[in-house]
Amino acid sequence: MKIVIDARTLGTKPSGIGIYAYNFLCGLLDKYDVTLVTDLATSSEMMSLKEKGVKIIEYGKEIYRSTGVFSYFRFVRQVLRDVQPELFWEPNILVPIALSGFHGKTVITIHDMFPVTMPQYFGKKYSAYFKFMLKRTLKHTDLILYNSFETKKETEQFFPTAKSVESHVLYIIVPRAAYQGEIQDGEYFLYVGNMEKRKGVDILVDAFGKYVEKGGKKKLVLAGKKREDDVDAKISELVSRYPEQVTYKGYVTDEEKNALYAGAAVVLFQSRAEGFGLCVIEAMQYQKKVLASDLSIFQEIVGDAVSYFPLSGGAEALSSAMLQELPDPDLEKYKNVMEKYSPETLIPRLLEVFDDVGKKKS
Repeated sequence: MKIVIDARTLGTKPSGIGIYAYNFLCGLLDKYDVTLVTDLATSSEMMSLKEKGVKIIEYGKEIYRSTGVFSYFRFVRQVLRDVQPELFWEPNILVPIALSGFHGKTVITIHDMFPVTMPQYFGKKYSAYFKFMLKRTLKHTDLILYNSFETKKETEQFFPTAKSVESHVLYIIVPRAAYQGEIQDGEYFLYVGNMEKRKGVDILVDAFGKYVEKGGKKKLVLAGKKREDDVDAKISELVSRYPEQVTYKGYVTDEEKNALYAGAAVVLFQSRAEGFGLCVIEAMQYQKKVLASDLSIFQEIVGDAVSYFPLSGGAEALSSAMLQELPDPDLEKYKNVMEKYSPETLIPRLLEVFDDVGKKKS
């Protein structure tokens, strides 16, 4: 069976969606005739795929979220007309134009509904664009892959037409950690992720100040990209106030991130909203204690394997939880959670879904 996959999110600087697609893509190559379409193919992942002989068709210039998307998808449409695959997979949710002249099935992945449920983090223009384009996309979609039951529920709540489209919940692959160093019982709290309010970093900053005022002795290490000026200012103020206890690493490589996980005492996830919660499972690979906000998505993906604090209680609730001695991880529960998101579990499931939808007549 021939499959074309839009790999633009993997092309130059892979996003989380790009890595999501890559981890599944590596499991499709032995079974299907795969063609990738992208704007540019310069990332290390793309270089690896080229070395494996994967067909990659490039648009020729980098495309950004709001610039050149329509012309890029006209290019994608022409590729589909030329290749005529049985399946076209768009891992990045939106297909802004009708793919006329292509006679196969269209599959999309929906990762979250944040532009609808939390428009304050995206802006009015993009939220309106997302709503309009998803309605258009759903008219021409034959299969939806959701990365959680929560995402499926929210999508069908705001876009009832999605209920009439065949769908499957297919969780995200979390590859096994490649870290070869020693895992230690560390002395610091760790947060890894973007520095933004959706991730609750402002809550964490305020909570750590309260934690120290209440006599807390552990240090705090923050690692991730700066995304919002006001959050960055709060981090800078916290570092200047407690220079011996707070370290902000900025963006870190995978190798650096793995070393931070290995040396942490507790890994914190104080998010206000998550589409999945990949980092929670990454932390579990290092057998670390995890303290997370009580989001329903965290409870869906890891259940009672980790500790929670009530998000409604804000910084006060988080600081109180940080002062408590968390229970040691139940390693059997950790193992069961990690197996649920392994390539060995999820890739056969995707192959089964694709085989089934590819056999159905248009």
